[in-house]
Amino acid sequence: SVIWATGFAQDFSWLQVDAFDTNGKPQHDQGVSSCPGVYFVGLPWLTMRGSSFIWGVWQDAKQLAGHIAKRTGS
Repeated sequence: SVIWATGFAQDFSWLQVDAFDTNGKPQHDQGVSSCPGVYFVGLPWLTMRGSSFIWGVWQDAKQLAGHIAKRTGS
């Protein structure tokens, strides 16, 4: 498990997976990456305007947790 919290700028250079487009931006569908087992939260407009804010990110995190639970059978 990797939980990554950042401050002010996005930097995915440390993440060596095939989950990014040619501009280095995450490829995902509502936080579910194109690379199995890699998920994104806290990105601007992940699923809604509030996705990158503390008062909105919890909804995306809840949705991704449900997705992961279904995928793993938990």
